[in-house]
Amino acid sequence: MPRHFRRGVKREHHFLKGLERPLEEIARIPGVKKVIPGRIYASDSRGFEIKVSRETKTGLKLIAKSDGSVQEVFLVVDKDDRERVWGEIERLFRVNEKG
Repeated sequence: MPRHFRRGVKREHHFLKGLERPLEEIARIPGVKKVIPGRIYASDSRGFEIKVSRETKTGLKLIAKSDGSVQEVFLVVDKDDRERVWGEIERLFRVNEKG
């Protein structure tokens, strides 16, 4: 794994508050090859949320929201695994929202 990756997550840039552990959980999902945090934007979001936004050429794009900020997160996932990984992410964070 390249030098900026640890536990399957690229750590060259910053993370939103509270995002590091959930990204490590996502990296452990079978079929997820890489987790690459992207740009951080200011927003009026409240609370914490992670959801799959769309499919990309190389995998999936997630949107993570944390008090006042939004961050893009890109996953490298083989085409055959994308639907299953998408569902697993939704299941993981729907459960975490409830309790």
